[in-house]
Amino acid sequence: MTFIIAIQLNDSIIVTSDRKEIVINETTAIQFKNKPICKINAWDKGIITGTGELTVIQRSIKLFKTVAQSDLTKLPICLDISRKIRELEIGIGYFQVKNTKLLCSCYSENGAQLYKIERFSSDQPYELIAIEAMDITIWLFHPNIEAISSDLQNLYTDLKDYSVFSNKTEWVNYYINQLASIYKKQNRIDPLMSQSFDIFFQNKNEYIFGHVANT
Repeated sequence: MTFIIAIQLNDSIIVTSDRKEIVINETTAIQFKNKPICKINAWDKGIITGTGELTVIQRSIKLFKTVAQSDLTKLPICLDISRKIRELEIGIGYFQVKNTKLLCSCYSENGAQLYKIERFSSDQPYELIAIEAMDITIWLFHPNIEAISSDLQNLYTDLKDYSVFSNKTEWVNYYINQLASIYKKQNRIDPLMSQSFDIFFQNKNEYIFGHVANT
């Protein structure tokens, strides 16, 4: 199950995602894949990731790039169409499909901006929502975060902009060290997520993408 931590700073963003995959096949059986998968997908101005059913997420991204011509305002429509197509394939009412939502980043005047694409009830449209500065968004399947609650609080209390650091290496290491501990601890509680994770940094001028084995 996907475990995402997304950090919106004043001048940059950081996004992490675990590497375990789940799909619902045409017989409606839930399948867990043994092979790790990268859930952070690139587009012209940043990345797109999400929680929910993999097929819905991947199809949304494909529609966004090919049909919507990477118009960010149309990403909610792409998610809606993708979900409806999936429901035609396997039926209505599957939690993973119904609750699929997206997270994306985009270069901005101040640096980089994160957006959520989600809906708050099944009778409402999906919305494109900008995440506020100095905020942390956490998407996870397992409801118990007791093991990482203090780590998350420390991370939130000590958020630092890219401009505070003297170089990129300091910026990257500062956040990887904290996030690696969070992923390792939560994996002990929730074995359906991986302790390894992919991580993406983006500021006004560039981005950095990498994988943390976390062994």
